[in-house]
Amino acid sequence: HQYDLSLFFTALSQNRLPEVTFLKAKAFQNGHPGNSDPLDEQQWLATVVNAVEKSSYWSDTAILITYDDSDGWYDHAMDSIVNQSNASDDALAGPGNCGTTPEGGTPGRCGYGPRLPLVLISPYAKVNYVSHEQVDQSSVIRFIEDNWYLGRIGGGSNDAKAGDLTDLFTFDPQQQR
Repeated sequence: HQYDLSLFFTALSQNRLPEVTFLKAKAFQNGHPGNSDPLDEQQWLATVVNAVEKSSYWSDTAILITYDDSDGWYDHAMDSIVNQSNASDDALAGPGNCGTTPEGGTPGRCGYGPRLPLVLISPYAKVNYVSHEQVDQSSVIRFIEDNWYLGRIGGGSNDAKAGDLTDLFTFDPQQQR
């Protein structure tokens, strides 16, 4: 379900948030190069994060900030190919560069592509820590599945091979802010 962002702030102030909430900024604040200014993106993120930090939810919260593409703004380096595919639309830098679709694999998913930022903001985040684990957006789904013991989606979904986000967290009170 998609709702107006104002409903998120209403639910937050009334202590009615579900266990998991996904937020997406409006186009002019979403960080996409073609339609968003970095300052607008920063203002939106700061507004959301500050509101959550001031709420009763903060002590049990993990805010994960992810990006779906970068149009080359964040990084110029090609990451490793984790999903081999010989589909015609997976030519990458030429035919055969994505390998061969393994038996039982899903064609059309060559990747990952350029590296993108993923930021954790939480009372349980390791301080001044940069992870070197290979993760992607489906790692967020894996984290949810693991945290709530839901099992994997199946059907070729990338959560089955997604990197684990737990190295971003510390549950040791001495290492928390």
